[in-house]
Amino acid sequence: MMLEGDAEVRARVDRVEEMLRHVCGEEEFSCFVSDEATLFDVCTLGPEEIVDRLASRYGRKVQLSELHLPIWKLVDRLGATS
Repeated sequence: MMLEGDAEVRARVDRVEEMLRHVCGEEEFSCFVSDEATLFDVCTLGPEEIVDRLASRYGRKVQLSELHLPIWKLVDRLGATS
């Protein structure tokens, strides 16, 4: 099995880490996040709970379709509105 790269995630490591700690908590904090990973790949919460946690952090409701974006793209999108 070959792991995907993580160059895009590493370029935004502080913002990705902050989002994952807020959404997933310390219990599920992932040591490696590939550029292709979505929140569903690193978090066991359901979509509604993820949307609620993102809204509480970023001040806007995230669409379900946005949860299917790679994490680094979601961080960029949320960063543009926070």
